[in-house]
Amino acid sequence: MAEYVSCEWIENGMDFDVGVYGSNIMECCYVSCPGGGNIMLKRDFDGSAIDWEEFWKLKNHYRNIQKSGQTVKECTDCVFLRKDNWEEGNHIKSIIFDHFTKCNCDCVYCYTHDDKHKYNTLKSYNVLPIIKDMVERGIFIPGGQIGFGGGEPTMLDEFEDLINYLLDNGFDNISIPTSAIKYSPVIEKGVAMGAVNVQNSIDSGRRETFAMIKGIDAYDTVIENMRRYSSKKAENYNVISKYIICPGYNDMKREADLWLETCEKIGIKMLMLSVENIWLKAHRHEGNKRIVDLIRYILEKGQSMFPYCEGENHVMQLLSGVEKDNQ
Repeated sequence: MAEYVSCEWIENGMDFDVGVYGSNIMECCYVSCPGGGNIMLKRDFDGSAIDWEEFWKLKNHYRNIQKSGQTVKECTDCVFLRKDNWEEGNHIKSIIFDHFTKCNCDCVYCYTHDDKHKYNTLKSYNVLPIIKDMVERGIFIPGGQIGFGGGEPTMLDEFEDLINYLLDNGFDNISIPTSAIKYSPVIEKGVAMGAVNVQNSIDSGRRETFAMIKGIDAYDTVIENMRRYSSKKAENYNVISKYIICPGYNDMKREADLWLETCEKIGIKMLMLSVENIWLKAHRHEGNKRIVDLIRYILEKGQSMFPYCEGENHVMQLLSGVEKDNQ
């Protein structure tokens, strides 16, 4: 092991990305850092066999930049960079399945909102055969995190089989963001095992606000499905409700209060707070007093009501930057 500044994605991660940037294998899915992200490991990937020698050659190039004490340009000032002791060896522990090909809602803050039909009709490839090959070769091993991004995971044809395979092979840190419009038996199974964290960005406390943000009237269905997930494990700390502040839609204390009250009513104990990405990029440094005050209000009230209520990394970074500017 060697100590230097890096992150788990540079070291042992990969992102199967289909949609926004074409179809590629990327280092990670985080594009909100000042460096811009978007490190490509393989362009125009179609699900065919991976040349692992070429893959590791490129991945180790980025690792070696970090080992030298420099920073990969695209990773400049990323919130995930940290000084740590990093393992040697070529293996993958963390994977993001980042698909923008199918979704059953139309969130106003989503990258695909401006052309939903285009993204919902994109064709993807089956990733399960690739994952099976990686596991059998000893390339993909438990110990990291597995997640989804982009569209709605439960709508993928191979979703149930993929998660069942991962659970059956000892992968026990799987994060699934879902619209919760469609109920998933394998999510239920994973939650009951304590191996799956399910997260829903409901972003509202009322049907009307939900419909404006999500483009579909499914608030009651989502609340019921999240209640069902949270009932599958006694402590249910792996069922998470998320509120993305969208200025102009849900940036009112009353809306946030209703969200907090609903989460308490259906038994959810884990809450996350975020801010819409385009707004965040425009206000990364100076912030906005009303939004910053709302963030502080939600966190303070949420922490008084729930065992866990925190802001995502970029939210806390925003607060930290505002506090430094005020000193």
